[in-house]
Amino acid sequence: MSSKHDGTFLPLESFSLSAVPASTHNLAWSPDAELAIGCDDCVFIFLPDFSTDNPAAGRGNEVSRQYNDAALRFPSVEHRHPDLNRRLFEAVDQEFPEFEHIPGGGGGGSGTVTSQGGSMNHGVALEWSPPGLGRMNRSALAVLTGAGNIIVYCEGASDGMNAFPVRGHNARSLRPWVAAWGIGAGLLLPRAHGHEAEYLKEYITAFAWAGDTDGRGALMAYANNDDEVVIISVQSKHNSDATSGDCGLWKVEEVARFVAEGPHPKLDFTDPDYSPSNSSFSLSWSPWLKRGSSKTTMISYVTNNYVGFREITVSWPRKAMVTPNVKVSAADNDGVCLHLSTDAFVVWEDLIWTIGASKTCRGMIATPSKAQAFQVSFGNKEFNIASHTTDECGTTYPRADDDGPNQNPITGLIIHPPSLSQTTDTPSYSLVRLSATHENDAWYQTNLPLPPNPEDGAVGPKWATEINQLVEHRLPRALANRLASDRASIKSGGVSSDEDSDADEDEDDSSEFDANDAMAGIDTEDQVHVNRIRIWGMTASPGAGITAVFITQYGTILPGRDTFAGHKCRVLFGRYDGSTDRNEGTNSVLAMKKLSTEARAWEWMFGGGPPVAGVGADIEGPAQETSKQKALKDHFSMVNHSQVCPFCEDALGSSDKFWVCRKGHIFDTCAATGIPILAPGSSRICCVCGSKCLRPENLVALAPHLKEIIIGDISAEVCGGCGGKFVN
Repeated sequence: MSSKHDGTFLPLESFSLSAVPASTHNLAWSPDAELAIGCDDCVFIFLPDFSTDNPAAGRGNEVSRQYNDAALRFPSVEHRHPDLNRRLFEAVDQEFPEFEHIPGGGGGGSGTVTSQGGSMNHGVALEWSPPGLGRMNRSALAVLTGAGNIIVYCEGASDGMNAFPVRGHNARSLRPWVAAWGIGAGLLLPRAHGHEAEYLKEYITAFAWAGDTDGRGALMAYANNDDEVVIISVQSKHNSDATSGDCGLWKVEEVARFVAEGPHPKLDFTDPDYSPSNSSFSLSWSPWLKRGSSKTTMISYVTNNYVGFREITVSWPRKAMVTPNVKVSAADNDGVCLHLSTDAFVVWEDLIWTIGASKTCRGMIATPSKAQAFQVSFGNKEFNIASHTTDECGTTYPRADDDGPNQNPITGLIIHPPSLSQTTDTPSYSLVRLSATHENDAWYQTNLPLPPNPEDGAVGPKWATEINQLVEHRLPRALANRLASDRASIKSGGVSSDEDSDADEDEDDSSEFDANDAMAGIDTEDQVHVNRIRIWGMTASPGAGITAVFITQYGTILPGRDTFAGHKCRVLFGRYDGSTDRNEGTNSVLAMKKLSTEARAWEWMFGGGPPVAGVGADIEGPAQETSKQKALKDHFSMVNHSQVCPFCEDALGSSDKFWVCRKGHIFDTCAATGIPILAPGSSRICCVCGSKCLRPENLVALAPHLKEIIIGDISAEVCGGCGGKFVN
């Protein structure tokens, strides 16, 4: 694979899962291109494969080309004991609040049902944190469950078994994967100094992480069923010498809380005008705006037929493991009244525009029957909204002149990177709706311009074409009924889940039957569509060059059924054509974003992004070193010449990426310093380029006179060659 793109990329392959989706928006990409998929009682995590020699031959049908052969599947519905958070109180020297714990979930909040708890549980929403909270500066994964709590998972300290060989290089695994802490349903958090709040067993309905704050911790917001939004500060510190499975030192504190009721009074659910507008995805954060010695963001919240925008300000710069100074404005900065239904959500454009003297953010509101653009400005002090009924603002019912498929909710919406050379009135977006059938052509919508010659190929991402082919597939009615009856009889015959999977694979090969025998005596004029699709979620890669959707496929002839073996689920991928005029500025916006090496490598390999220094360079020769890398290696040049072969004590000579003695003993080269790696266990392996780097403590032992340079310039977490994160 060339380190410069010639218009061709590695293919994106779909893969199948045996799972039962329980909610929408169940697909999320981490800042390092790790893909998490939430299902009924578990979460799947797929780790990207950055090897350039990545042939498809010989690989199983369950794994796609862009991901490693092993995925992590872990249960996410366990009711956690309150002691999980005891370490959080110890970290800030606060007394751990004791109260009676009811095994199996004691409930929380003020709801009639939720306050009582229950033994049943399921996944509701999931989202990756900004980078820096997990081990090796990776992200942590937060999962909201139906019990009303959030559990934050991260990679634990290495047990020496968290890598496995794949096609000649070590691939990372997620062993061990641990629950670090949680919130809600009896899981309590410390309060920051100066912020007094009563300890309550809350029922959490939604949450969202704020954007990256340059690795100095993160902010999370969550909403409870008492119409409150709570802001918590999350910071972590990890020790490379920790015992196996250690989740690190976490400092998690509640720093602010405000009421988010909106201007509309609540109606009793027996009122004829009552309609539910609760959402498990009601919170979202805008990009950060730097202002002098502070940073400001806006958080959007969805409540009863109202979307509010509230400013959050953090003092800057922040210090590691020190509680930040967080201020929440006393009232909404802006807001909009509109008719909302269940699971409405907001998506922000990842850019702040300068319009006149004001700084402005844009985005889209999914009601979720339709998408509506919005624009809000920072520091807007003119907005003032009084309490009023929904009849007064006309949002009790949907507007009569609203067009569109109101009964088919939006389950995924992404905003594409804007062009800086050509501004538009609304953000460039794409959305998907829950149901895709042959009678519904609005399940995929976008306002991106058509390619120059749309008749030359498929319009839109590859997954949209695949879904369209599935829902448009037709068979003669008699043949479709015969095939559906045969499959139903096979599945009702007591087959095991493995046999059921084999039967599904046979269904996929049904096109290979003898057409002449099957079509004998069948009326071919009377044809029916045999497939319908549900689209549960859509997400974009960190660099926004690739999108993925999570779908389930059903038959239209006979009613389907849920089984413990799961549905016929698939994850589909696609990229967008970046050659249109509106997207010419995409690469410049990507260059402005602080993407990780993993994210940039992913976009280069699969999405057409620019090449990444040090990644894939072995195809065309050594990577071009930066002046900083060259200067660092010059410091260690004298150390290099003093090294001898540990086997024969001969002098070593450098040969590209290796050091070799006269008797042919070969040693890897440290990518950061150029020193030969002579002892096992003294180095770490990069997940992206596969290079090895000596551990800082081993470098200090080799060159104690360079200790200050080693501590200041060499990272224990990031590769000195490409900047990618180490395996462990």
